[in-house]
Amino acid sequence: MGNILRILCCALLFISPAWGAAPVPGATVQELLQWLEQGNGEIAAAKSDTQSARLRAESAGSLPDPSVRIEWQDINGLNVLPGQAGAMKYTVLQALPGWGKRDAQKQVASAQTAVAQEQERALSTELRSRVKLEFARYYRTYQALQLNEELGKFADTVADLAKSRYESGLTTQQELIRAQLEQSALRSEHISLHSAYSQSQARINALLNRPADAELAAPASLRALPPPAVLNPETLEQKLSQSNPQLAGLVAQTTVSLSSSELANKNLTPDFVLGVGPVQRGSRFSTWEAMLEFTVPLQRSSHGAHQREAEEMLQADRARLMGAEARLLAELREHYAALQGAREQETLTQQQVLPLAELAFNGALAGYQNGRVDFATLLEARRQIQKAKLDELDARIEQQIHLAEIERLTGEEL
Repeated sequence: MGNILRILCCALLFISPAWGAAPVPGATVQELLQWLEQGNGEIAAAKSDTQSARLRAESAGSLPDPSVRIEWQDINGLNVLPGQAGAMKYTVLQALPGWGKRDAQKQVASAQTAVAQEQERALSTELRSRVKLEFARYYRTYQALQLNEELGKFADTVADLAKSRYESGLTTQQELIRAQLEQSALRSEHISLHSAYSQSQARINALLNRPADAELAAPASLRALPPPAVLNPETLEQKLSQSNPQLAGLVAQTTVSLSSSELANKNLTPDFVLGVGPVQRGSRFSTWEAMLEFTVPLQRSSHGAHQREAEEMLQADRARLMGAEARLLAELREHYAALQGAREQETLTQQQVLPLAELAFNGALAGYQNGRVDFATLLEARRQIQKAKLDELDARIEQQIHLAEIERLTGEEL
């Protein structure tokens, strides 16, 4: 009995090779974003940069290693062994930065860690936005292919009908040729759309660190738009000011410059070296000595240049922060206005344009079947439905594109 069960299990595994296989992403943008965080090399490199900055901050402000100095006095020939020279002095030396310098160094390193963290977050936000944009285009191309195939089936049906009517002498050869030309145009459009679909797959796979020809699932649905309480200008501007990674990085960089300016000011104070050690005479330690060494900051021109450099860098960072905030707020308003326009366009197409196009097509189809309407009129009516559906699709894609840009600017999912 046990052998039979083992044979059955092996057979099931053989005929079901997909069991245990990793799921193929692509149906939703959320799946792609999960793959992005797990496999993108740029994000992994940015995380390593942040970790290295964090480790540097841990060691910043630490005292330098002490040093040991050994001095021989009253040397007689080559007798340099302890107890044979006249005297030997062993001194332990420790360098001590001036007052407040260690704290200033820690502040600079901590601010640099914050800069690295915000750069990592900015990179992640940018890549997530690119994935959202590519998925929206991926979805648009897929849906356009479906509409193309739908129209192609209609064109085939009409072409068959035109051929039958031509053979029966009910229509002209010109109408038959027109129907066949429409079939060829739709096939050409299908080729272009399929090429664009493959290109979109390659771009998505590149973002996910997957082979360019790796399989992707067909896009199933777009994300739902946030509610109006979230998607309004005042709330979005507040989120941008608080969470935008580019602004946060510039704030952190300003803190670096401020701390560097404080450190440059503290360089006007002296640094110290303390030393202490015993003196050996013969076989015993007879006395102890201590020493104090300090720098004299007399190079005022050099220190002054460093101070002015730090101050100019601070002013530049502050100006850069103000300019970036104004630019990003304007960009946010632009995308918000475009999203609202696309939403209104979708509503107009759904409620007015598409119903009227379908009504006109139904009338043209009935007239064509009765011989009262020619093929050109029927084709134009069907094309209007196709155009309305594509306009509705484009309006939905535009909303997704501008939503992705808004989330890039706010630095968080809405």
